[in-house]
Amino acid sequence: MELSSVPGTLSAWPDVLHDGPTPLATGEEWLRARVGQLASMTDQDVERVREQYRASDAVLESWRDRDEVVFWLEHDLFDQLLLIRHLWWLTTNAADRARHATRFSLVCGSDYIGMLKPEQFGPRFEARQAITAEHITIGAAAWEAYCSGDPVRLLPFAAGEDTAQQRYLPYLAAAVRRVLEEFPAASNGLARSERQILEVLADGPRTPEQTFIAASRLEDAIYMGDLSFWEIVKSMGAAPHPLLAIDAEDRPDRLPEGGTLTITGTGRAVLANRADHVALNGISRWLGGTLLAPGRVWRWTGSSLLPPSP
Repeated sequence: MELSSVPGTLSAWPDVLHDGPTPLATGEEWLRARVGQLASMTDQDVERVREQYRASDAVLESWRDRDEVVFWLEHDLFDQLLLIRHLWWLTTNAADRARHATRFSLVCGSDYIGMLKPEQFGPRFEARQAITAEHITIGAAAWEAYCSGDPVRLLPFAAGEDTAQQRYLPYLAAAVRRVLEEFPAASNGLARSERQILEVLADGPRTPEQTFIAASRLEDAIYMGDLSFWEIVKSMGAAPHPLLAIDAEDRPDRLPEGGTLTITGTGRAVLANRADHVALNGISRWLGGTLLAPGRVWRWTGSSLLPPSP
């Protein structure tokens, strides 16, 4: 984009909102939750991560000095969460925006932005659409549901039956459904990402990079980065009853070079629905505002969520 004809200041806001807690907040409460999560994933100093996050926020908060702010996003889960979070953010400064002439626009399609050539950005910029009250209302409601701690509130957004949602946020339904697929499956306790990793390894040991690429290809819309993938792998490998074995050197900020991942007998049993991952190993994982923990486990059936057992 920097090499393209698109004018203005470019800033990335690349928070991995499908990992870790997402309180319905801005300011210091938000920073505490997100900086802690990102620092734990990247093995970076917390204060350094906080400084980087504040720098990205500062560009966003400079909107009053801009003629226009354009959000560039994709169709996948990573970007759709960023989109609805930013649409909710627009509700937090609605009164201030009414006093300023800054326009807010959106570029969002099924292209992976990182794969575009410089000359492909200009036409997409020219075709940008104004962000309307309908965009904001739908997106903010979806973000509030994601952060609420009651994942059942996400089901209507995943159904995608609302005509306004189909028109203004056409990629949201598939993204929300992908969130729901990360809840433990009713059949074996595996999240979809965990299941796909085990399916790849069921054909034989692979390097971490080979496993990441093969598992990514099982996605309808690729959204997960290598660090998120590696966190999942390490969790399955370090469980009381490991689902896979890791013979690779853990490296900060990148996948290990070489080494192997191998499915265990327990992993094969769980994958075949003969055992349950959560029953064997417990769970402690945030999905948006929902903390999955003993006694608080929603199960995904493929079409709905089963509430925690009493």
